[in-house]
Amino acid sequence: MRRHPQKPGARAVMRSASRLLAVLLTIWSLATILPDLSRIVTPLGSYGLSVDNDGTIIGVQDPFIRAAASPAGQAGLAPGMQLDLTAMRCTRPGSEGCRAILAVLGDFGGVEYTASTRPITLTLRPGDGLPARQAVLHPAPAPLPFAAKLVLLLDTVVGAAFVFVAFRLVWERPGGMTWGFFLYAIWFNPGQNYTYYALLQLWPPGVLVAQTLDSLAQGAAYAGLVAFALCFPEEAPGPGGVWIGRLLPVLALAMVALAFAASANLFGFETRIPAQIQFFTIIPLDILAIALLAARRRHLAPQDEARMRWVLAGYLIGLPAFLAAELCQSTNLPERLLGFTPSLAEIGLLCLLQGVIAYFVGTAVRRRRVVAVSIPLRRGAILACLSFVLGVPIVYLHDTVSSIGDHMHETLHLPAWLWLAVVSPIALIVLTHLHHHSVTVLERAFNRRYHKAHAQLTEAGQSMLTVRGFDEVDRLVTEHPTASLRLVSAAIFRQQDGQFRRSGAAPGWPEQGPSTLDPSTDGAVLRCLETGEPVALPRGGWHRPGLPSDDFAPCLAVPIRGGVAESLGVALFGPHVTGSDINRDERRLLAEFADRAALGYDRVEVEILRRALDSLRRELRDRPESERISG
Repeated sequence: MRRHPQKPGARAVMRSASRLLAVLLTIWSLATILPDLSRIVTPLGSYGLSVDNDGTIIGVQDPFIRAAASPAGQAGLAPGMQLDLTAMRCTRPGSEGCRAILAVLGDFGGVEYTASTRPITLTLRPGDGLPARQAVLHPAPAPLPFAAKLVLLLDTVVGAAFVFVAFRLVWERPGGMTWGFFLYAIWFNPGQNYTYYALLQLWPPGVLVAQTLDSLAQGAAYAGLVAFALCFPEEAPGPGGVWIGRLLPVLALAMVALAFAASANLFGFETRIPAQIQFFTIIPLDILAIALLAARRRHLAPQDEARMRWVLAGYLIGLPAFLAAELCQSTNLPERLLGFTPSLAEIGLLCLLQGVIAYFVGTAVRRRRVVAVSIPLRRGAILACLSFVLGVPIVYLHDTVSSIGDHMHETLHLPAWLWLAVVSPIALIVLTHLHHHSVTVLERAFNRRYHKAHAQLTEAGQSMLTVRGFDEVDRLVTEHPTASLRLVSAAIFRQQDGQFRRSGAAPGWPEQGPSTLDPSTDGAVLRCLETGEPVALPRGGWHRPGLPSDDFAPCLAVPIRGGVAESLGVALFGPHVTGSDINRDERRLLAEFADRAALGYDRVEVEILRRALDSLRRELRDRPESERISG
C-alpha cells in the first residue's frame, strides 16, 4: 500500500496532539509522586502489614521500628498466615471487605500506607490449628526517621526532575526515541507513590481506577525502554532491530495483561505466579535494552559512539540499582538471601541512583557532541563520597539531639522543619563548594593524561619564544594540540592583509577547504574574538562548503590575541579521536597555549621589524656622506 506524505496542516495537528498528550501524562506522573513530600512533615498511617499476591502475610513490622508498635503485630498476626481473598473480594467497592483488601493489596501489594483513620477487618483462613477468624487493625502513625526523610526529599526531587527531562526531550524532539524514554520515565522514576494511594483509599473506586492506569503505564514503560534502545541515536531502529520494533506493541499488551492478572487478587484470585512473571520480566528486558545499545555502538561514527557510551553508563548504573530497590521493596528476597531487610533510607538511596539515567540520557540526546563519559562518572563518584562524609555526621547529630531531647522530656526538641529548612540547605551549600574544589584538585592530581598534555603544550609554548618565522608558529599551533590531546583536526586562520587566512598545515582539513574567514558566514567562529574566550561550536552549527566532514568538524574556536588586544588569528580544533568533545580543563589548556602562540607571533613580528630596521641602518651607513646629507 502506497503511503502518501502528510500535509503540513496534518503534521501540525499531530504535533499539537502529541504535545497535549505529553503534558497530560506529565501531570499525571507528577501527581503520583509529589504528594509524597507531605510524609516529611505529616506521617501517614500504616497497618504494619505486608502481604504477597496470594494473600500470604510476609511481614508484620514494616514500616515500624518494632513489631510491638505495629497494628498487625498487636493483633496477633504473624508471617505465614493466609488472608481469605475470596471472602474479602472487591465485588462491591463500597463494602468493608473491599476496603480492607484495597488497603493491604492496593498498589500491587507490599508495604502499604493509609490516610484513613478507620479500622479494617481482615478475614483469615484456618491454619496452624487455628480456625477461620477475623482480625481488626487500627492504623497507627508511621513517622519516618530523619535519614529516610532526607532520602525521600531527594527521591521526590530527582523523580520530578527525571520526568521533566523526559518531557523536555519529547517536547523538543518528538519521535520514537524520545517518546520511548518518556513512557519509561513517567512510570520508572525514583519518586514514590505511597501518599497517592493512601489518599485514594478514602474513595475505594479510585484505587481501582488508579491501578488500571498503572497497569497501562507499566506496559507502555516496558515497551518504551526497548524502543529507546532501538532508536538511539538515529531516531530509527537499525536494520537488525526492525523486527523487534514490530513486536513492541505485543510486548506492551503482554505486560498490561500480566499487570491486570497480578491485580486480580483484589477480586479473590491468587496471583503470585503472574505477579512474579511480571516483576522478573524486567530483568531480561533490561538486558535486552543494554545489549541493543552495545551492539549498535560498534556501527556508529566516533561522535555518536561517544554519546552511546553516555547512555550505556546511565543504563548500567540506573537499571540494576532500580531493580535492587524493587527487590528490597516488593519482596523478602534480601531477608532470605542476606538475612536482613534494608531500611527505607537504604532502599531510597538505591532508587536515587536510577536518577543518573535521566542525566546521562538527557545529555546524550540533547547534545550531539559530548565530553568523555569518564568525566561525569568521576565527578559523580566524588559527589557520592562527599555526600556520605557530610551526611553521616548530620544524621548522627540529629539522632543525638533527638535522644537528648527524649531524656529531657522534649525540652531540647528541635522541630523537623528546622532540620529541613535550615540545616539541609546549609549542608547543601557546603557540599556544593566541597564538590567543586574536590573535583578540581582530584581530577588534576590523578588525571595522568591531563598532566602529560599540560607538560607537552607547556614545552611547545616555550619553544614558540625561540622560533624565527610565522610558519613555524603555525605548525606548532596545529600539530602539538592534535598530538597531545589526540584531536582529529586543527587549523589556524591568521590575520594577513586585513583578512583571516588559513596558514600552515591543517590536519583533518580538506586541501580545498576554506582559505579565509568571512564575518557574514563565519560569525560563529569569529565570535571568540569578541569574547576573548574559547567558544564551543555545536555539532552541525557551522555550515559552509569545504569544511571537514562531520567527524572532523571543528568543535572549539580559540582566539589568538596580541599584547595590545589585537586579533592575530583564530585556532580551530576538532574533537578527540574517540569522538568525545573537548572538556573544560582542555579548553583552559588550549587558551593558555593560544596566549603563548600570541607571544610567538608578536616576537616573530618584532624580529622581522628589527631585521628591517637593521637593514635600513646598514643601508644608510653604507651610503656616501654626501648622499646622507642631501637625504
